[in-house]
Amino acid sequence: MLLEQLGRIDLNLLIILQVLLEERNGSKAARRLHLSQSAVSKALGRLRDTFNDPLFIRSAYGLEPTGRALALQQQLQPILLSLDNLIQPPEFDPASSEREFVIASMDSAFTLFAPLYLSELKRQAPRIRLRYEEWTENSLTEMSQGQVDIAFAVRENCISSDYRLDTLPDSICQRVLAVDDLTCLVQQHHPALREPNWNLEHYLSYPHVQTYCEGRDRWMLDHKLAEQDLYRRIEATVPSFEAALRMGMHSDMIVTLSRLYARHATQVYPLLQLPLPIGLDSISHLLIWHQRHSEDPGHRWLRELLLSLIMSKLEPAATTHG
Repeated sequence: MLLEQLGRIDLNLLIILQVLLEERNGSKAARRLHLSQSAVSKALGRLRDTFNDPLFIRSAYGLEPTGRALALQQQLQPILLSLDNLIQPPEFDPASSEREFVIASMDSAFTLFAPLYLSELKRQAPRIRLRYEEWTENSLTEMSQGQVDIAFAVRENCISSDYRLDTLPDSICQRVLAVDDLTCLVQQHHPALREPNWNLEHYLSYPHVQTYCEGRDRWMLDHKLAEQDLYRRIEATVPSFEAALRMGMHSDMIVTLSRLYARHATQVYPLLQLPLPIGLDSISHLLIWHQRHSEDPGHRWLRELLLSLIMSKLEPAATTHG
């Protein structure tokens, strides 16, 4: 049957038919449906016209269904059960779910945040699957198309930046995980460590490695410098922060990155920290998702768990700085 034809049928009649089949009594059916007996009688008349069959025969025992009515009952029960399941709110049981979630993330965000939530997430939901994808300039579009469930992103808290929090599309929901700033990392024998007065002039005199991310290789720092007609000497551009750290380990190139990530990096790589010798606005680490998922129980469980674990395990200064 075409949807147009189905639209001409009052589906409430099917509910009345099912109750009549169960009760075999017009008065009882009316009470159960919270309708008058007259309304049930009129509905039965319409049902007879729709199916071209009397459906019920009055007898001393009440309403006796015809053969057609009994055949309809066999078909009605699974249909009405399916409709009931359709309108019930969806449920999510993390302990048994095998759902796959797609998470987009820069490598720095994965390194920072995954250790804070992964163990507890897998303890609560041992059978769910996580598929990580690189955060790129296409990730917001993929999120709007339903290809990405949730993402870790970074935005610049600079009024002149095109990558502020308020430049995200209205359909994207966001929560700030931490407010951060930038710092520098250099190899352990870098000549900058011997500078008596580390300043912007020294910073610009050394080579730099830059991370290419989200479709661009120039950031708030570069725009701030350009306002003063100043520029870094970028000698290498790499696709990830881990690659930038390795470049910095084996050269005199300076790596400029978030302070939170630098704290991790100095624990893993033989690098030392220097302050960024120029005043900049802060940056924000975000958890973002499309508003279509806001009421999805599984999605809500995932993001609430991520938010709770990450924000409770980050150092307090990381979530309040700036």
